[in-house]
Amino acid sequence: MTKTVQKGYAKINLHLDVTGRMAGGYHSVNTVMQSVSLFDTVTVSLKDEPGYTLSCNVPSVPLDGSNLAVKAAKAFEKKIGRVLGADILIDKNIPMAGGLAGGSADAAAVLRGLNLLCGSPLTTDELCAIGGYLGADIPFCIVGGSAFAVGKGDILHPFPSMPDCTLVIACGGEGVSTPIAYGAIDEIYGGFEEGCKYTPKPLDPLFEAAEKGDVYAIASNTFNIFEKPMLAIRPVAAELKQIMLSCGAVGAMMSGSGPSIFGIFDNDALVASACEKIKRIGVTPHICKPQNI
Repeated sequence: MTKTVQKGYAKINLHLDVTGRMAGGYHSVNTVMQSVSLFDTVTVSLKDEPGYTLSCNVPSVPLDGSNLAVKAAKAFEKKIGRVLGADILIDKNIPMAGGLAGGSADAAAVLRGLNLLCGSPLTTDELCAIGGYLGADIPFCIVGGSAFAVGKGDILHPFPSMPDCTLVIACGGEGVSTPIAYGAIDEIYGGFEEGCKYTPKPLDPLFEAAEKGDVYAIASNTFNIFEKPMLAIRPVAAELKQIMLSCGAVGAMMSGSGPSIFGIFDNDALVASACEKIKRIGVTPHICKPQNI
């Protein structure tokens, strides 16, 4: 086999909180991530000559070595000690820079694809170790489903799967870099250094809701530390959240540091109404489901 087609699934954060500072200045986090059925399609084709070519249906995606997909391929090659060459084609559907881990999902798909094409020399844990070095979300995107993550968000623990429901995801494209987002919460909460008065939110209510499969309780217990300061400077994202709630979503929240908003719905008629209103403000809604891989 010289070619494989992999799906890189987006993720949402049902919980995202900061617990302190790690060595090197990184923020330590508690987060619950859930894969959703919105995905990029990544085709990996081995070739005889060494090196990697990358192409994508979205013109703004970088096609050089700065792309996480290419970095992942080179890291895999180094790990197995074998010179490789491959053409990588990304058909992108996940909104870029939206807090949905689209770039990480593509990198994870490349790692899975190359491992399969090379006869599976690496275990899933070894692939996750490569991914964690490149980006905090990549290990989760390799395994998918549901997980509680700590550290930089790259140390994964089991978490009950999200029950069946309909999700509407919308991204207004109001880009704010991750460092700026962390800077905003540092200013609010005192930098999360030792002695900081901020107390992380308990996860027990969300865990219990997920364990029971209670989508209403899950919606009531989602949390994102970035949401309040980021929505204050992202009017479209704030409007998207209000649209979803006003149209009957049982809950709506920003994913990651945004600007994507996801709404949790239990009624398809309400989904249709929300999508129509989202389209009226010039934003494309994505209807999807929890993807429990």
